[in-house]
Amino acid sequence: VGKEKFHKSQHWGFCNNVSMLVSEDKPGIGGELLFGQKMKPKYSAFPKGIGSDAPSWVAFDKQVLSFDAYLEDEVPDKSQENYRIRRYKIYFYLEDDTIQVNEPELKNSGMPQGTFIRRHRISLPPPDEDQFYTVHHFNINIDIIFYGRTFKIYDCDTFTKNFLRKMGVKLNPPGQCPEDPYMKLRRETLDCMDPLRPYESFDTLKQFLEYDRKVLRFFCLWDDSASLFGDRRELILHYFLSDDTIEVKEVIPHNSGRDAMSLFLQRRKLPKYGPPGVYQP
Repeated sequence: VGKEKFHKSQHWGFCNNVSMLVSEDKPGIGGELLFGQKMKPKYSAFPKGIGSDAPSWVAFDKQVLSFDAYLEDEVPDKSQENYRIRRYKIYFYLEDDTIQVNEPELKNSGMPQGTFIRRHRISLPPPDEDQFYTVHHFNINIDIIFYGRTFKIYDCDTFTKNFLRKMGVKLNPPGQCPEDPYMKLRRETLDCMDPLRPYESFDTLKQFLEYDRKVLRFFCLWDDSASLFGDRRELILHYFLSDDTIEVKEVIPHNSGRDAMSLFLQRRKLPKYGPPGVYQP
């Protein structure tokens, strides 16, 4: 009573125009399992909760689980390193159980990096190659095999942890990714090569083209009357915006008795904090 499906599963088919048994693992009438039969789901079976009965490709659209993993890659032909630690990002798409593996690019690594495994469904290692990875195969601090390569998952993001906990998965404590010995040696070598006075390169061409022939003019007064034979002297300060240089001219009045000097300070870059004065005994 209440049953709506009464169809029978198709066990027989044709292969090379020969009728033969296609598969024995088929359910009974109406898709119900036979007595003692256990069917392995082809896709991830999410627990039924309070919500809509929308299909997975609608309910989990644009929702991705992200795992951090690393791989110990052997380097037999180099004397500087015996193995190499390569870090990866494993993305599991909940809508269709597809998996993508990306390797973040490292500067001057010398290896082709980026998309390591394109997005598609990955089968389990032998002898279960007829099945595919589902969301139940993932956890933290486990080893997972993709096409003969063993990836060690050591952590995941916050959304992945919350999603797995809601599914009833008991998460293992997060681990740590070991450091690559060769990259550590390279970093120590580069740290030793850093100069004591690092310099920065400035693009002076833009400043020159934008502020050429533009000068700031200031009228100054130097009160040197406190020293011996000193007096008040008027000065004109020019600040050149094109290259941040400064020149100082002195305004010499008539019959002052001073020599007519063209510049009091020649055009140059003036330090903001000059050296201390020489001690006079």
